[in-house]
Amino acid sequence: MRPVMHGDLTALARHLLILPPPRRPAACARLMAQADAADRYRKRFGRAHPAWGNGTLMARALATAPPPEPRLQDPDYAACLALVLTQLAARHTPDAGFFPMSRLCVWRAPSIWSNMASKRTGPMTKTKTKIAQIDPVWNRILTEAEKAVVDEPMLGGLIHSSVLHHGSIECALAYRIALKLASGEMSEQLIREICDQAYADDPSLALAARADIMAVYDRDPACHRFLQPLLFFKGFQAVQSYRIAHWLWQGGRQDLAYFFQMRVSEAFGVDIHPAARIGKGIMIDHAHSIVIGETAVVGDNVSMLHSVTLGGTGKEEEDRHPKIGEGVLIGAGAKVLGNIHIGHCSRIAAGSVVLHDVPPKTTVAGVPAKVVGEAGCATPSITMDQLLRESL
Repeated sequence: MRPVMHGDLTALARHLLILPPPRRPAACARLMAQADAADRYRKRFGRAHPAWGNGTLMARALATAPPPEPRLQDPDYAACLALVLTQLAARHTPDAGFFPMSRLCVWRAPSIWSNMASKRTGPMTKTKTKIAQIDPVWNRILTEAEKAVVDEPMLGGLIHSSVLHHGSIECALAYRIALKLASGEMSEQLIREICDQAYADDPSLALAARADIMAVYDRDPACHRFLQPLLFFKGFQAVQSYRIAHWLWQGGRQDLAYFFQMRVSEAFGVDIHPAARIGKGIMIDHAHSIVIGETAVVGDNVSMLHSVTLGGTGKEEEDRHPKIGEGVLIGAGAKVLGNIHIGHCSRIAAGSVVLHDVPPKTTVAGVPAKVVGEAGCATPSITMDQLLRESL
């Protein structure tokens, strides 16, 4: 972002004034992030960003219709100015390109503004700022996105709208999920609001998404950047959509969760019941014809390939689906049926039909599947080694 002047503060405060108070902190952070992105765009291409201006807060705030001029004595306007000052102070570092906050004291802000700023500076503000500063996954995605725009300008609109437009990985995920699941039955805006609410209510959703991105990058040889799962890999996108549906299910909103399940199945060819419990660090490679039943449980760091079914063996409404331990590798086309337990760090060979419990750290294969040896390594879901050794 370019150096902040008095006009930048007032323009951004005027923009925030037209929004409902609960939405202002997130909007303020988003506009600052977009001003940062516009400034990087200006430095790289030598011209102003087509949507966000020349990298100043004023240009970004006025990029849409200019907001009305407020009354200086309006307490709500003072609160908006205080919010802008608070977020600028939280973002300030010696090399950030901002004028030192002491320079802003020339403005002689009335005491009501400083009081409002102090009220809005609390533990949650500091915590969120700290997380944003040490989010290596999101920072790497931003760096890769900027390079991708340079390498392939034809994708500039997609990458800006999906990544560079957003101030956090939560916002980017909500946008991508809404874009993919929207239909004539429910608009993109409504789905986006549901996702935003989910990520705000349960931070573990975004933490799991980060773990899933790293899992795909580590295990899929076709994945060379953190950016790829977010933009292009339907397995990752389907799992993140399921996580929103599971959040809805846990909150008692079963019908809306079923709607998400339906749209995930239609959009990605992945059918995961919203009541199923799935851990983090999950990779579903190719993600075609995946079925995971209502009472299924999938542990952390599990990898599965296309056409995997975790299904039941009857129509009882009781616990009837498999329980997959941590670190399990499930090969393409494998079917795991019934309320059985698959031990941690085991392997299921491609095309197998598993009907009985599998001990930990073993390999099963065949129809019906039988133990054919050990797993061959300590972490089969990470090494992705599906070969049967002669020693087995």
